[in-house]
Amino acid sequence: MVLAEIGTHGVLDARLGGYRDGERSLAYPLASSTGPGDLVIADRGFWSVEFAHRFTVTGANLLVRLQSNHLGTAQEELADGSYLSMARPGQEVRLRAAREGRALPTHTIYRVIAFEKDGKVAYLGTTLLDPEQYPATELVALYRERWEIELAFDEIKNHLGPGGPIRSRTPEGVRQELWAYLAVHHAIRQFAHTAALARPAVDTDRVSYLKCVRIIRRSIPSQLGATTAKLARSFTEARREARARLLPARRNRDCPRAIKKPNRWPVLRTRARRGSVQPGRWAHNPTSKPKSTRRAGRPALKGKQTPPP
Repeated sequence: MVLAEIGTHGVLDARLGGYRDGERSLAYPLASSTGPGDLVIADRGFWSVEFAHRFTVTGANLLVRLQSNHLGTAQEELADGSYLSMARPGQEVRLRAAREGRALPTHTIYRVIAFEKDGKVAYLGTTLLDPEQYPATELVALYRERWEIELAFDEIKNHLGPGGPIRSRTPEGVRQELWAYLAVHHAIRQFAHTAALARPAVDTDRVSYLKCVRIIRRSIPSQLGATTAKLARSFTEARREARARLLPARRNRDCPRAIKKPNRWPVLRTRARRGSVQPGRWAHNPTSKPKSTRRAGRPALKGKQTPPP
């Protein structure tokens, strides 16, 4: 679980856990790395009274995608179509907080914003309660920038890391290797941000991350035993090279999530369309190879008999 900046992709803080640790429990300690003036944007599954309390006590504000059962109790309708809502912590949450010696508020007031996504109504919860100072349309547009963190994950995994399983074989080695990747990624992103601030200043996402990685990898061997003046001169040249060819302005992302490779075996869709079948690999990618008699991609529905081939 990481806390990253949208504009620079720099990882500010991270928490590592095991497969028994939930995302929300790992996100709570990240609140210590936020402060006044920060806006924390999160996806679904994180919002709760305790989550809001952990971050708001530091002075930060929240903008979180809400599940349909986290809309709370409506209190007041606002001029821009949003409304103020109230939520209370559950009994189990209160008892756990009392056992751990933590104080929880009796309730929390937040603002609910409805917007349309893929033809369906979705909801955002925010602690920015003033509709005039923080219009709903601007907050919805700002939430759509949350996907920038996926690019940060791609930079760490595919362009900096091995692109597959990490090399360590012990838990401590895995933690050490992951922290090393995060530290190096932060240093590269800081270099890209410094290059973007040079006159004339541009957005950091227009400086190619992959070019910065190649510049740093190429320049490290030549800096062994270099003087301070040479290091400063090399840094200036590297910064100028990073800005030589800027990327085009970022375009909005409008691509629904989908499985890149269809499953080989058919999947019975019981939630959306009960009784319908999604064919497997043989139907999507037919080949000239002889098929086995397992009838892959042509399962029998319950209550129906398939005719013989």
